[in-house]
Amino acid sequence: MYTISETDYFCYDFMIDLHISKKDLEQTSENIFFIVGTSRSGSTLLQSMLNSHSNITIPPETHFFHSSKGIHKKYSKAACEKRFRKKLIEFWCRKKTRLGDLQLCENRLKENAENLEIHTPIDLYNLHLTLYRKIRGKNIIGEKTPKHILHTEDILRAFPKAKIISLFRDPRAVAHSEKCVKFGSPSVFITSKRWRKYVKMHYQLKRELPDDQYQMLRYCDLIKNPKSELEKISSFLGVPFQNKMLRYHNREEKGFAEHEKSWKNETLQPLKKDKNKEWVKALSDHEVAIIEATAGKYLNSMKYQNKSSLYCRFKSIPFFLYDYSKSVQATILGTRKEEYINL
Repeated sequence: MYTISETDYFCYDFMIDLHISKKDLEQTSENIFFIVGTSRSGSTLLQSMLNSHSNITIPPETHFFHSSKGIHKKYSKAACEKRFRKKLIEFWCRKKTRLGDLQLCENRLKENAENLEIHTPIDLYNLHLTLYRKIRGKNIIGEKTPKHILHTEDILRAFPKAKIISLFRDPRAVAHSEKCVKFGSPSVFITSKRWRKYVKMHYQLKRELPDDQYQMLRYCDLIKNPKSELEKISSFLGVPFQNKMLRYHNREEKGFAEHEKSWKNETLQPLKKDKNKEWVKALSDHEVAIIEATAGKYLNSMKYQNKSSLYCRFKSIPFFLYDYSKSVQATILGTRKEEYINL
């Protein structure tokens, strides 16, 4: 097993001998899992806990299925020649996409891609994950990109045996959290509308996938009963629960990119069980009313309780227009753009 510091593994000489086999790629495909759901719902916390397991590793968010939409159709197997492999790997590695955050050695990627005669973007993606996993000596790799909940069909087409874990949080807490980060939406209506869309996707996945391939977890349950919830997730993934998952803040590897530190640094601290209640004081009554009206029946179906009355929601209509205008303004000014381009 390789042991190496997170900041120093970019291109060590020992990696020259790290050759990936087709069997290694198959092992990744057969044991991979994806953490999806709404943003700002504790997915980084769950990632940190699972990353503390001796047999699991989860890299920084890749956004692959979200950002590479259409690239699979554009490049057929016949078109993906040596020049394509070289250009695509260079594009990914030079931090123009999220895959650059994995900090893999570009030469090793090119060398293994040539040896394995890799032809498709999916296979190149698998190679990235396999190299990341092998460097750390882990048998199971996860991927955590909340937006991937909208691309589960593509995920399961690429990795038929993949397990999906969705994570949800009280929409009022999500809305408050998004307002506090630079990339989040300033509009509680927009955030809640997205939350509702993702919850609908959850119910679709629950209907279509067997229990041993899909599982939903609520953030409030994870922070209230971390051991019992992690035991369920461990069983779902086919690994034994380990107590050090509860000491995730002492992990050796952060699991997120350096530029994400400002909004993910709390996972380097012990669990805060009152974290999910900050919205109670932070959000106005009108904002709460807008969120609950937008979430609709899904608020109760996900076992969250209403706080506002129908009268309060009616009174909040003028505030709804103001709230929505903040999203329009952010879109026009481009103040919430992500730092990476799409493939």
